[in-house]
Amino acid sequence: MAAPVFEQEETASQADQPAPDQPATIVVPNGHRIVISVEAQVGSKISNARDMFPIRLAQPVVIDGVEVLPAGIEGEGQVVHAEKGGFAGAAGELILAARYLQFGDRRIELRSFKFIEEGDEVLFRGQDNTDITIATVATIGVLGFLISGGNTTIEPGTIATAKLRNDEEFEVAQPQQVAEPEAVESE
Repeated sequence: MAAPVFEQEETASQADQPAPDQPATIVVPNGHRIVISVEAQVGSKISNARDMFPIRLAQPVVIDGVEVLPAGIEGEGQVVHAEKGGFAGAAGELILAARYLQFGDRRIELRSFKFIEEGDEVLFRGQDNTDITIATVATIGVLGFLISGGNTTIEPGTIATAKLRNDEEFEVAQPQQVAEPEAVESE
């Protein structure tokens, strides 16, 4: 008579862990904040609405100690609005938005673009010389309207944050624990 064979019950922790040769699925949630850098000069005087500009992931995306997106992947941002500084001291305006990162053949949609808090997009204004214009007009008349406002220029390498537009799933072949990047400022 053969000895009975007992099957070992799987514990919850064993069931949750993928087999060593199985990839792990990691989800990066919608709204997860990432750190990007602007890779070209954009500005209220030199850019136009709908212009695209290159961005790069400045810090890796790490979830639970596992890197799912490496620093350095590229994507694009977009100029939503650009207006030169005008006469009468009106400041130049620049509204930017992050659009996507390209990871292999996968496009990771982004939203938001923040240097300073201003909703889902950030508004930059050049120097506002309206007060100077008002004082000048009161003193010397119509010539005050020839004072122009400042323009805004964003230089390559400028760091900003963006957010993922959707939940993104990543298959990580051999998850290895890595150090979490420094936290970015919360809203």
